Amino acid sequence: MNRHLRRTGPLAGLVLCLLALPACGTAAPQRSIVLEDTPSARPDPAPTALPAADPRTCFDVAGAHTALAVVPLSTDEADPRYRPEEISASVHELASRVPAELRPAFDDAGAVLAGAGDSLQPAELAELQRTLAPVDEWLQARCEEPAPTR
Repeated sequence: MNRHLRRTGPLAGLVLCLLALPACGTAAPQRSIVLEDTPSARPDPAPTALPAADPRTCFDVAGAHTALAVVPLSTDEADPRYRPEEISASVHELASRVPAELRPAFDDAGAVLAGAGDSLQPAELAELQRTLAPVDEWLQARCEEPAPTR
């Protein structure tokens, strides 16, 4: 009896493997999704590039923006060199040389400076930066040039 079990043991294993092999080969085919790009499904991109500004205009706008960006910041005590009325007048003079679409941003910046009192605090500086955001965007859209290649 022991001999009979020894012979059927390997034979039973072989039969089980043979039965399992067809099941392995008949697995369901894998499904995949293929996305095809059709010309009619894609909308035409709208032109987003703005025309480049004259270099002199870019220089004037960048100069006015820089002048406002370096206004002294005083946190604890007033800076004796800070004269809000002079800076506000200077902002209005600078605004006269920038494109009309940017003048409201410079006017708002002048109002922030005029309302600051004797010192410009962090909250007022943050407001000044917010009012100049359209100027930043304008400079990036119209005045940036690619770096020259050599």
